[in-house]
Amino acid sequence: MNNINYFISLILLCAAFLVFFLALVIFKIKSGTKKANRFIGLYCFATFFFLLRGSLLISGLYSHLPFLTELIDNARYFLGPSLYFYVKLIIDPDYHFKKIDLIHLAPVIVNIVIKMPFYLGTSESQMTILTQWLDSAITQPQYIWDTLSRLLFYVCFCLYLSYALRSAKIYREKIINSSPFGNIYLSWIKIFSHSLVPILILWFTAGFFILMGYSLRYFFYAINLSIAFLVLYCGFNALKKPEIFYSAKALKSQKKYNDSSLSDREVEIYHDKLLTFMEKQEAYLDPDLTLAGLAEEIGLSRNDLSRIINEKQGRSFYDFINTYRVEKIKRLLSDPKRQEETILALAFQAGFNSKATFNSVFKKFTGESPVAYRKNYLN
Repeated sequence: MNNINYFISLILLCAAFLVFFLALVIFKIKSGTKKANRFIGLYCFATFFFLLRGSLLISGLYSHLPFLTELIDNARYFLGPSLYFYVKLIIDPDYHFKKIDLIHLAPVIVNIVIKMPFYLGTSESQMTILTQWLDSAITQPQYIWDTLSRLLFYVCFCLYLSYALRSAKIYREKIINSSPFGNIYLSWIKIFSHSLVPILILWFTAGFFILMGYSLRYFFYAINLSIAFLVLYCGFNALKKPEIFYSAKALKSQKKYNDSSLSDREVEIYHDKLLTFMEKQEAYLDPDLTLAGLAEEIGLSRNDLSRIINEKQGRSFYDFINTYRVEKIKRLLSDPKRQEETILALAFQAGFNSKATFNSVFKKFTGESPVAYRKNYLN
């Protein structure tokens, strides 16, 4: 193995074990969007096997494990379905699986059937096939079914990715409002999906040259390296923002409020009372509203109200109040009868007390500026 191959295989291996570590962390999380976590964890495991196979092939170690090298190739067929169900469960956490969902296993079953002659062959024949596959033109007759299987994977993954991008656009508001971390979920779906687009373009370009008879090897290097760098980028960002996977604030609050006098049942009752009060009395319209002031209105201590907001809403007091203010200003901005009023005047009506705070909070909760939001809804 030359130095370049060694260096590339090492990069792939580092990325593989980073994504494997992330998968383990995600699967161990017991709170938050558990169903969605399982699928993003499955996505990470599938990516781990994809990169591990790439490292084995590039390093030449596949010659010792030809059967395993080709067997783990099936993992890539779980990338699309796991991304699909992750996005679906972020949009609708109560989604229940149906028998028709088993159709997502069809591509991997097709691939296993196509590869069956390889699996049943001797180690020597398996090693020969893999070596020829990497260094020869895969348009040769003996590789036609394998090529069709990979084309099926490419088409299916493009469809799954299109679904993710389309859903992020169509269900944007629902994702944002579905969880205290809705904006984070949306940002990650966008970042992750958009970053995969150039890789798929590279894949398509490689496929064009391969069909012309060029060797697969260097395109294989480029595709695996691009995925490895994507994993390293997303992985380090995920480690910096673990709240994307679970309500980190809510977990911290459990220790912070151990000395609270409220029982779990009382927390539920006062939480319902708080939401009813916010909806009917519109306390958030008061720009000088404080935690102590709202606690007095509800009939709670400042500490108990802080506990309820943290544990039941998974956010701080000000984020909780600003959620209502943002929803109010969104209704005002989308009202054609108020289009003559300035955005700042409407912001003051919604309970904000400064232009800077309003712009910052609105962008944080919606992902766009107030001007852009109003333009989109009135045009």
